[in-house]
Amino acid sequence: MSIAFFDIDGTLAVGHDVPASAEAALARMRANGHLVFICTGRPRAYAERHFGKYADGFVCNNGRLGFMGDRHLHDRALTADEVRWLVQTLDDAGSGYAFLEEWCGYYGGDPAYRATAESVWDPGMLRDGVDPDTIHAFNFDIYFADAEHRKRIAAALGDRCLVNPHGPHPSADVTIVGCDKGDAVRGVAESLGVALDDVYAFGDGINDLSMIRAAGHGVAMGNAVDEVKAEAEFVTTNVDDDGIANALTHYGLA
Repeated sequence: MSIAFFDIDGTLAVGHDVPASAEAALARMRANGHLVFICTGRPRAYAERHFGKYADGFVCNNGRLGFMGDRHLHDRALTADEVRWLVQTLDDAGSGYAFLEEWCGYYGGDPAYRATAESVWDPGMLRDGVDPDTIHAFNFDIYFADAEHRKRIAAALGDRCLVNPHGPHPSADVTIVGCDKGDAVRGVAESLGVALDDVYAFGDGINDLSMIRAAGHGVAMGNAVDEVKAEAEFVTTNVDDDGIANALTHYGLA
């Protein structure tokens, strides 16, 4: 049995749309006795709602939560002190932000970006106010005016965080250094008793580098950033050009 971990945006899907060839290939892979995990910066509520039918399990929040059904395989929530530092830093940088729990998110920072944040998430998912002592958050997204503003926010966060922009959209998800997708890939594989040589990771963005490196077999999409392509064992075609299906066929998984 093998496990394959798939990023969502730009890897498995474009928006909420999974190419028909990828959907069929994932079904064949599962029928062959292998496991499919979604591995995303998105929270559980979003990932399960839109992509649950494709997967056996999930890694969410850029690697801080991994689960299969009701079983948590990997759980690394942010501490209250980490949230306090992040909130102060983001406020000083004039950022909008949403800290993400398993089922909902909490918006804080500049109210000018509240509508931008709301447009990304399902209705009712975002609540207002971030209380470091009560939330059980795994990671956060940032919202900003433009690319220069994003760079100022990233500079303020420094080497404690990795900012992953969402293309031209004025938002980015953030990996807090110390736990990433790669840690989750290793944690899930160990929990399920699967050797890393039987683990495959598929990605396109900067936040996918850690899982590309952790897996026995790292796959970059044709539309991936150059850094991911350089680290990958195999580069497939674009997400909208049968990229997933071609890679799974290449490895004999589907």
